[in-house]
Amino acid sequence: MASNSKQWSSATPGYIIFLVDQSGSMNEPYPEKGNKANFTSMVINRTINELINVNMAGDKVKDRVFISIIGYGNPSINEIRSDYISKYAESPIRIETGKQKVSDGNGGLIEMDVQNPIWLEPTASQLTPMGSALEFAKKLVEGWMSKKPDNPAPVIINISDGLPYPDDEEQKSLKVSKEIMALSCSDGTPIIFNAHLGDSNSKCICPESIGELPDDQAKFLFEISSKVPDTYIDAAQKQALAVKANSKGFVSNADPETFIKFINFGSSGGSDKR
Repeated sequence: MASNSKQWSSATPGYIIFLVDQSGSMNEPYPEKGNKANFTSMVINRTINELINVNMAGDKVKDRVFISIIGYGNPSINEIRSDYISKYAESPIRIETGKQKVSDGNGGLIEMDVQNPIWLEPTASQLTPMGSALEFAKKLVEGWMSKKPDNPAPVIINISDGLPYPDDEEQKSLKVSKEIMALSCSDGTPIIFNAHLGDSNSKCICPESIGELPDDQAKFLFEISSKVPDTYIDAAQKQALAVKANSKGFVSNADPETFIKFINFGSSGGSDKR
C-alpha cells in the first residue's frame, strides 16, 4: 500500500487534530468575519459540519473520523474537544442561525436561513505556545497509533497568524514537528499541514521551496509542514489547489476562499469524493 493512502472507514477511522492559535494577535482584523479568531472558528465549524454530512448514511453519522480541537494561547494549551464525528453531530455547543445564498433553479440566487452548528467559539489572548501545542498533539498521535496501528496516518492542521512566542517555543516547534513526522504506522507517517493567516499581500499556496515565501512567519511555518503525499493530489485538485510534485501542505496570506479550500483538502483524508 502506498504511504498515506488508507481511506477512512468505520473499521479504520481517520484522526484529525486541529491546532488553533488563540493568542492575542488573533484579534487582528481579517477580510471576513471581522478578525482572525472569528474567521478561524467559522472555518473549523464549517469543516466539521461538512465532515458530518459526508459521513452520513441515512439518518446516522458513521464514525469514520475522530477529531481533536486543541487551542493554544488562552493562556496555555486547551483540549477543547476530542470525539468521534457522530458525537459532534449529536451535541454542538449551540446552533447559530445565518443566511446563505442558494440556487433558485433558474440561474439566480435566493437567500435562505440556515442552521450552523458551533463547536468552537472564537477567543484570543496571551502568548503563542505553538511548540507546547505540538508536544500535546504528538502525545495524542502516539496514543492513537499505539491503539490503532492499522488505521490511516493522523493529520494535524495548525492554523496560526505567525511565529511562536515566547522565543523558546520556536525551537521547540521545529524539534517536535520533526519528531511527529518521524513517527510511523502501517499507513505511513503523520502529516502536518499549516495555514498562515498573515498580514502580507503575497499569497502563497502549497509552495515547493522556502524561497517562494514573503516573510519569516511564512518561512517558519513552511519548515514545520509535511510534503503533500502523492495520494492527496486528487483531493487537492478537487479543491482547485495547484499542488506540485514537491509541494508542502502550507498556505500563506490566502484569501478566505482559498483558506477554506485548503482546510477542506487537509481534512479530506486524501479522499477526492467530497
